[in-house]
Amino acid sequence: QEIVIPNEHRAVFICLKDNNKKIINEKKQEIFTKYNNVEPIELTDGIKDYKYNQKVMIYEKDGKLGLIGFDEKIVTEAKYEEISSFEYKDDEIYVKEKGKYGIIDSNGKQIIKNIYDSIKSDQYYSDPNGYNKSGYIVCNVTDDGYRYGYYDCDGQKVLDAEYNEIIRITLAENNSDICLIAAKNGQYGVFINGNKIINTQYQSISYDYTMGMFIVERTGQYGAINSKGAEVLKTEYTDIQVKGIYLYTKKGEEQKVIDKTGKAIEIPFTTIISATSNPDYYIKIDESNESYSILNSNFEEISKQKYKYLEYVNNNYFIATDFNNKNGIIDLQENKVIDFVYDTIQVIKDKKIIQALNFENNLSVFYNSKLEKILEISNVIIDSNSDYVKMFNDEEKYYFDENGNELKNGEELEKKQNSKSMLDIDGFEFVVKDEINYYIKKK
Repeated sequence: QEIVIPNEHRAVFICLKDNNKKIINEKKQEIFTKYNNVEPIELTDGIKDYKYNQKVMIYEKDGKLGLIGFDEKIVTEAKYEEISSFEYKDDEIYVKEKGKYGIIDSNGKQIIKNIYDSIKSDQYYSDPNGYNKSGYIVCNVTDDGYRYGYYDCDGQKVLDAEYNEIIRITLAENNSDICLIAAKNGQYGVFINGNKIINTQYQSISYDYTMGMFIVERTGQYGAINSKGAEVLKTEYTDIQVKGIYLYTKKGEEQKVIDKTGKAIEIPFTTIISATSNPDYYIKIDESNESYSILNSNFEEISKQKYKYLEYVNNNYFIATDFNNKNGIIDLQENKVIDFVYDTIQVIKDKKIIQALNFENNLSVFYNSKLEKILEISNVIIDSNSDYVKMFNDEEKYYFDENGNELKNGEELEKKQNSKSMLDIDGFEFVVKDEINYYIKKK
């Protein structure tokens, strides 16, 4: 009724029939016959193309569980009450021994000792490492409640299990640093790579990535501390909000705009200045009349007109919305590079292609990185990936590179992209027959 193939590169087939199970190889010979029960280890997070651990399975002996390889070699003795995959790390195993949890790898090496009541991932992700550099938040249940500690990705202890809560955040300055917001007895502090930079003395701490600043609160009073642990603003304000590149503070009736060094900035409290991806330009937002304008690097206003919305694109171009709620693109001299006739304009994510759309007829017009029109198409569907951008509807399809140059070999690139996600078998290669059919042959 069912056949499970835990590893597509191994001839190990778990066959279920009438509530009976046997494991056979490619010669239909029964294997793993010495053990009461052998099961694959299912991955729990769904981030991989495969479903099971690719190195080991679970075997049972005398009511206990252990790890066994696909070659029937024992990896660990059967001494565990529970075995499962550990979230976000497919090569690591979550084990329970004598009522306590720990982490081992697929070779049986201990990463975290089996001394905790639970362990979870901090879910840290980075390119190109994925979740490999994520750490472990461990927990013990005490008479006073849950107590958390922390280990880094190598299994080295960073914080003892004595905190009420631990959260890992990503710093703006260095996203590989291990930055933890931790609470002890309801008081929060901050640790970077195990070093305490903010004492556990605040009722709440939040981090603003754009400014690289911690906003701390104690008994209803707010302050600001940078990622070096230096106090930028004393904890004496009734409110602090990060808007754009500045801090907007209130102390009683007093309102001030302050930069990341703690210096007061002489601009109206209703004015917000946001950075763009180009350090030469900023966007000024006047909340009092809901208008946008362009500033240079000296914060001097260089646009003469006001707009309902502005967004920097590239090459000194800006998406702009006029007060009739129509969108276009202007240059620094406020020339209309693309006229204000569209209901919405957006940049395709991670590309330099611009889509302008009218809702009434669902007609999209696409422009390349030089703001040249490259395509006009209705009811478009966009498929964007690392190799190409495909734009298509029921009648037509087109392929472009990230800059908006048309690709004549787009269909070939799509076929290669599709074949990457298909079954890959050592010693064989895929051959594309047509858009639907593929076959494999020996290399």
